[in-house]
Amino acid sequence: MLRLLFRKVLAVFLLLLVVLFYGLGVCRADPPKLYGMLESTLDHATEGRAIGLSVALISVNWGRFEPARGVLDQVYIQELVRKKEAFQKLGYKLQIDLGVQYPPAWIFSLPNARYRNQFGDLFNTNKIGASLPNVVFNMEVRQELGTYFHDIFANLGTDWDFVRLGCGRYGEFNFPSDKLGIHSNCYWAFDDLAQGKLNGLPEGIPPCPVPGWIPGTSSTGHEDARKFSEWYLDALKNYQAWQIATVRRDYNGDICMLYGSWGQRPGWLAAAVDGDLGGLTPPERNGEIQQGFDWTRMIGDLKDPKAIVYCTWVDGTLANRVLADDESDDPTRWSPVHWQASLAAANPLKLRVWGENTGSNTRDTMALSFKLMNRFQLMGIVWAFERDLFANPNPHGFATFDDYRDMIQANP
Repeated sequence: MLRLLFRKVLAVFLLLLVVLFYGLGVCRADPPKLYGMLESTLDHATEGRAIGLSVALISVNWGRFEPARGVLDQVYIQELVRKKEAFQKLGYKLQIDLGVQYPPAWIFSLPNARYRNQFGDLFNTNKIGASLPNVVFNMEVRQELGTYFHDIFANLGTDWDFVRLGCGRYGEFNFPSDKLGIHSNCYWAFDDLAQGKLNGLPEGIPPCPVPGWIPGTSSTGHEDARKFSEWYLDALKNYQAWQIATVRRDYNGDICMLYGSWGQRPGWLAAAVDGDLGGLTPPERNGEIQQGFDWTRMIGDLKDPKAIVYCTWVDGTLANRVLADDESDDPTRWSPVHWQASLAAANPLKLRVWGENTGSNTRDTMALSFKLMNRFQLMGIVWAFERDLFANPNPHGFATFDDYRDMIQANP
C-alpha cells in the first residue's frame, strides 16, 4: 500500500517538474531562424543549403505570366514550376512574390486604370518594379488582379510556405511615389472614381468626402484635410484587407505583409493635417504621409493569425536626418524594425515579425541587421541580394556569401 502511494506521489512530482520546465522554456527550443536570399537562383542553391539557408524566394512577373488579358504564358509557367520543384528537392521552404509590381501593358487600357494626382498627372513611370495600375480605387483593376492571384495558385500550386503581399511599388505596401516630374506632395486620389464622378469604387471605399479639395488648401479647423487624409489612408487599408481575403480563397499558409520606409510615427499625421497637407513637415517631405506608410493603422487592422509583419528595412538607421535611437522612450526615434515589432506586439494576435535589408549593403550593415534581428525577435533575415553576396569583383564592399555564412552559423 505504501509502495503504491509512493509511486503515485512520484508520478505527480515528475509531472509537476515537466510542467514547470516547459513553463520556464527549459524544454522548449526556439524554432530555427529562417534565412534566404532575394532574387534566389538555382546557381547557388546547393551552397546556400550548406550554410543554413532554408528559404528560397520565387518571384512571378505578372506581365510575363499574363501577357494578354486572360491569356497565360504556359512556357513561363512551366519555367516557374521547374524552379519551384528544384528548390523543394533541395529542402527549401518556398516564398512566392506575386509580382504585381510588374504589370502587363494591357491592364492600363482599362478605364481609370492609372492613378491621378491633384495636379492632374497620371501616374506613369518606366522604373522597373514601380509601375502600378490603380489597385486602390478601381474595382475592375482589382477584379483582374484577383483573377491573376487565382491563376497563380491554380497553375503553380498552393503548397507555398509563405506568400508575400503588399502588391505596391517594389512589392511593398504603398501608394505611388509622392514625386512625379516637376511635382511633389502628390496624393493619388483624384481620378474620377475616387472623386465620386463615376461609379466603380471597390466595396467598402466611399468616394472622397471632400470632392475637389486640394491638399495645401486651407479649411476651417483643417477639417477638410483631416477628412481627406483619413479617407485616403483607410482606402489603402481596404486594399490590404482585400489582398489577404482574395489570396485566402486559394491559399491557407503564412502571409508576409511587406512594410517599408520609416513609417508614420505618433503625431506626424496630426502635424501634417494642421498644415492642411501642404507638404511642409519633414515626414511629408519624405513622402511618409502621401505614400500611406501608416503602419499603426495597417498593422493594427491585421486580423489574420497567419499574417507576418515583414519589415523591408531591417537595416534602417536614418530618417529626417535623425539617427535611429532604439534606447529612446520616443518612438519617433526608433528604427523601422523596432517600430514595426512594437506594433506587431500591440496587435491582439501578437503577430510574428520577419524581414530583409535594403540591398547593396556592407558587412557592417549585415552585422547590424543580425543584431536587430535578435533584439526584436525576428523569424530570421532574407538578404538582399544574392548577386551582391557573390559580386566578383566587389568594388563597393558588399557583404559576401562568406560573411553571411559566418553570421548564420553564429545565429542558428
